[in-house]
Amino acid sequence: MFRIDELRVLLCKKFEKQLGQHWISDTFPDLSDYLKKALVCIDSTEKEPVPTPVVKTMIAATSVLITKLQNTPDMSAIMKTLASVQNDLKMTADIAHSTAARIQENTITHQQIATLSQETNQFVKATAEERRTTTALIQETNDITKEINDNTKVTNNIVKAIQSIPSSKASYASVLTRNTAPLSKPITLSAQTSSFVQAQREIIVKITDPATIESLRAKSPRNLQNNIDRAIEQSRNEHIERTGVVSADQLKSGDLSIKTSSRNKAEALRQFANDRMSRIGRGASTRLPTYGILAHGIRTSSMDMEKFEEIRAELLHDNRPFIPNADIKYYAGSDVR
Repeated sequence: MFRIDELRVLLCKKFEKQLGQHWISDTFPDLSDYLKKALVCIDSTEKEPVPTPVVKTMIAATSVLITKLQNTPDMSAIMKTLASVQNDLKMTADIAHSTAARIQENTITHQQIATLSQETNQFVKATAEERRTTTALIQETNDITKEINDNTKVTNNIVKAIQSIPSSKASYASVLTRNTAPLSKPITLSAQTSSFVQAQREIIVKITDPATIESLRAKSPRNLQNNIDRAIEQSRNEHIERTGVVSADQLKSGDLSIKTSSRNKAEALRQFANDRMSRIGRGASTRLPTYGILAHGIRTSSMDMEKFEEIRAELLHDNRPFIPNADIKYYAGSDVR
C-alpha cells in the first residue's frame, strides 16, 4: 500500500526525470492538466492509503506514454526533408519549364526555316520563269532582226524593179523611190529599232474610271501582271488564252502598259481586246496605235489629190510585206518653199 503523499512524490519525480516539468507543461498541456487533476483528487482523499494495483497501473501507463513520446520522430528532421523535397520539385518544375521553352523556340525556328525554304523555292521558280521569258525575248529579237534583213532585201529588189520600169508619167510611188540608193547593207538592230520592237510588243489599255485607276495603282507590277493573266484566262478565247504577258506597269496617266513576248501575241490581244477589258476594270479600253509619216522631197505636182483611193491602194500594196494590217486614213500635201 502506498500513501497518497508517497505516490504524489513518486509520480512527480518520474516525470521530472524522464521529460522535465517545463517540457511537460509546454508540449503536452492536456496531459499536464490531467495529472494535476489526478493529484488534486488524490490530495482530496487526505492521508488514506491508495491500493497497490491502482498505483502500479498508473505508473505502468505513464511509463508507456513516456516511452512512446521518446520514440516520436524528430519533427525538425521531417521538416528539413519536406523542405528538401519541395526544393527538388521546384527545380524539376523550372527545368521542365525551361525545356518546354527551348522546344517551343526550336519549333519556331523550324517553322521559319520551312518558310524561308518555301520562299527560296518560289524565288527559284520566278527566276527560272524570267529566264525563260528572257530567252523568248532574245529569240524574238533575233527573229525580228532576220525579218528586217529579209524585208530589206525585198525592198532593194522592189526599188530596182520600179526603177527599171519605164513610165511616161511618174506616179507618186515612183517619184518616192526615184533617186533612192538601194540598201546594200543589212539593217542592224540599233537602239531606235529596238525601241520600235518594244512598241510592237506593247499594248496600252486606256483607263477612264477614277476608282479603277486608284484600285490598280495600289497593286504592285507583279500583281498587275497576275491580274491581267487571270483576265486573259477567264476570257475563254482560244486565240488568246495561252497568251501570257511579260510585264505590266501603270503609267502616270493611270493607263496600263502591257508587254507581250512577241508582236503576234500583242496583235492577238489587240484584236480580241473586248473579251478581257471588262475583267480588268470599269472604263478600260485598248488604244490602237496610230503613226504619221512625213515624206520630204516630193513634188506636189506629181500627186493627183483626186485619185486618193488609187494612191492609197498603191501605197498599201507596196508596204504589204512590211505591215500586213496597215491602213491609211488620210494623206495630204504641203507646198512649202
